[in-house]
Amino acid sequence: MGYENNNCIGCLKGGIGYWNKIRKDFPEVFAARAKLERDLGRFILKDADGNPLWLDELAEYRGRTPKAIPNMECGIMCEIAVNEGGAS
Repeated sequence: MGYENNNCIGCLKGGIGYWNKIRKDFPEVFAARAKLERDLGRFILKDADGNPLWLDELAEYRGRTPKAIPNMECGIMCEIAVNEGGAS
């Protein structure tokens, strides 16, 4: 899906670009986290100066996103599975 890591969906360690991608791919998760921020009075993101960036106020153009999906190669386990008939 173009994410750089296999984190939980809506990972609290994600940055601005990650959260804007979550907004597009998983709008229900984004909305739930934005509501939770407000309910708890705590924010997930902060700007370069350390000021809070609330998800429900986050501009959609902000953050870095991957330019392309990384080149992933299948490893030895895939070859073994194919040779044993476990995968196609």
